[in-house]
Amino acid sequence: MTARISGLGIPKALTYRNKRIRESARDEECLVRLPGICMHGTAATIWSHYRGSAGGKGGALKSDDLCGAYACTACDAAYDGQQPPPAGMTYADVVAAWHEGHIRSIVRLHAKGVI
Repeated sequence: MTARISGLGIPKALTYRNKRIRESARDEECLVRLPGICMHGTAATIWSHYRGSAGGKGGALKSDDLCGAYACTACDAAYDGQQPPPAGMTYADVVAAWHEGHIRSIVRLHAKGVI
């Protein structure tokens, strides 16, 4: 979906938002599962948004809600770069784990009837 930037005629992508997806993280387990830092519970799970532009991220704008994963706040902080990767992992390993968690999350969203 696109919109036009006022007066300029420049197409600007609209970000897809779905409150049901974001709220579905409540009481879910972390599906990113970074070894050594994952909290492995349901109390601190959030909907972690993808950090790349392919998902609609730009500037201060988060990616589309479809582009996310169930992640505990510790795994999300490592993915966002707010804390270093777990011992023995590179940031590329963290990104790969996040993508695996994204696929698990999409499957879970479908099983729950959210998408």
